[in-house]
Amino acid sequence: MAAQACFAQEEPTAKGVAGLEQAKREAVEADRAMRAAAPPEAKKEPALSAGESALDRFDKAADAAFIDRSNTRVVDQYRSSDGVVIERITYGGKSDCVTSSTVNYVPGILHDSSRARKVTCPPASAGWVRK
Repeated sequence: MAAQACFAQEEPTAKGVAGLEQAKREAVEADRAMRAAAPPEAKKEPALSAGESALDRFDKAADAAFIDRSNTRVVDQYRSSDGVVIERITYGGKSDCVTSSTVNYVPGILHDSSRARKVTCPPASAGWVRK
């Protein structure tokens, strides 16, 4: 029982809480005053090593900022003179051409116009438009 009496907490009084809040406000004001009086920290640039110019440092930073987009899907579209639309889908350096057009319909052969069909890609100089 004696040990419990040692650790018994007193209920905070209104006067104690008000004093604590006043102390916090004064600490914040003192901190602001000290920061306002202090000079701003100068940003240190790393010193150039022997044989390195500012242009070399720029090139190194530019190379580090390169984002590899080789795995990004790119879709280009080609419309031929007879109305056939071909899409070239490039992903990871590999291109496939598909069409879902039924302009060249051949009677007697069922075409499912809702499905894309693989076709031979026209040449790169054919007039592709990025979609």
